[in-house]
Amino acid sequence: MTETKNLENLIVEAANNNDIRALREISKQVQYVDFAESIEQIEEKLVLKIFRMLDEERATEIFVYLSDRHQEFIMDSFSSNEIKEIVEELYSDDIVDLIDNMPAQIVKKVLKATTKEQRREINSILKYEEDTAGGIMSVNLIEFKSTDTVEIAKKVIKRRHEEFDEVDDMFIVDADGKLLGSIEIKDLLLNEDSKTMEEIMTTKLVSVTFDTDQEIVGETFKRYDLNTMPVVDKQNKLVGIITVDDVIDVLVEETTEDIQKFAGINDADADYFETSVWKMFKARSFWLMAMLILGTITQILLIVFFDAYNMPTNTNSTDGPELLMLLLPMVLIVAGVAGTSGNQSAMMMVRSLTLRQVHKKEVGEILLKEFLVSILITIPLILINVLRLVFVYLVQYDGDISGSELWISIGTSSIGLFLSILIANILGTLLPLGAKLAKLDPTVASSPLVTTVVDIIAVATFLGIGLLFI
Repeated sequence: MTETKNLENLIVEAANNNDIRALREISKQVQYVDFAESIEQIEEKLVLKIFRMLDEERATEIFVYLSDRHQEFIMDSFSSNEIKEIVEELYSDDIVDLIDNMPAQIVKKVLKATTKEQRREINSILKYEEDTAGGIMSVNLIEFKSTDTVEIAKKVIKRRHEEFDEVDDMFIVDADGKLLGSIEIKDLLLNEDSKTMEEIMTTKLVSVTFDTDQEIVGETFKRYDLNTMPVVDKQNKLVGIITVDDVIDVLVEETTEDIQKFAGINDADADYFETSVWKMFKARSFWLMAMLILGTITQILLIVFFDAYNMPTNTNSTDGPELLMLLLPMVLIVAGVAGTSGNQSAMMMVRSLTLRQVHKKEVGEILLKEFLVSILITIPLILINVLRLVFVYLVQYDGDISGSELWISIGTSSIGLFLSILIANILGTLLPLGAKLAKLDPTVASSPLVTTVVDIIAVATFLGIGLLFI
């Protein structure tokens, strides 16, 4: 297989030289997904030119593998006729996936380019919940009546095979559309033309209803080692099929969601670059704020034990030992919050690198994004930190918080929180990228390494700021 960088250079050279023949030959020789990945880093205007140089069929196949950002740009730039050429070659479930993430004006352009039959099929999918079997199924399937013969089935497949999502498995229904059984393409080849579907079909079926959760669908595919599975309604009528490529997408999505929840991230997109700064902030900030609030319990416990060990905690002095006793309870909390934030950045970056969503050219954009996210995250955290420390000190010092040493500790912890999270997020991003550049597995920059490095930096930063006030 041609290396992505070499492939990108070949594509750019052919496009710049207006060599349609060479470009189309490249698209014939390589996998569509590799072609799509190679042009992800090319200037969007040149990508548009490349698509106009490709033949209709291959342009559509490659289009499916492009990121939402590039798909949106192409659909927005194409004329109505060009959009129609693309849409005509797409299956209905692919069109649903396309319009799901597009702005309203582009959705209108795409739907306008669909045929009446396509719109009917799209509506039949959209009426189901997105994360269910009905939401991920395809309605472009082959079904035969139980009374149809092998000869009829062969003729239908030869004549209409391009209309179907896949032809390896076919499903048999009765006169009312109820699912009876299935046959494989080899069954048609190995049986006499005169035999009926009922005679050669297998009734040992695994199916799901349209409202089955997509995670259960994925587990069912894995359990029974399926390539295709029928979807039925409550009356056991066949309404669609789910193919293994759809399930792979589901498994990736569900695994991403589970990993994100484990790292304290809520509702972030799987693609790093499809997640806006604001959405990333909302996805990552909740558990960090919760950690900071719950960390107050840790701080109170430390104060109680300091008193039990006769350590100086009630003081009006900014001398080193006394100020250190005020800062120490907060070091653990800040290090914990910063470590979690750094792990969130590392997890998202490792995930993006694993799925090959990140390239060298985008490192600057990534760092800027993490910088902006860090600022947004620290704004509510600093506010919460000030409020919780005021509360703790009001209780600890019997309502008197006029001492300068208390406000020094509040200021120090807030500045330390900001710097620790900023450094943690940048490190959490750079460590996986560095591992990738060193041709190592990005997962080596996982939670233990990030947490350890961030703890060291948090303690040094936090207590280093405190030294300025001695």
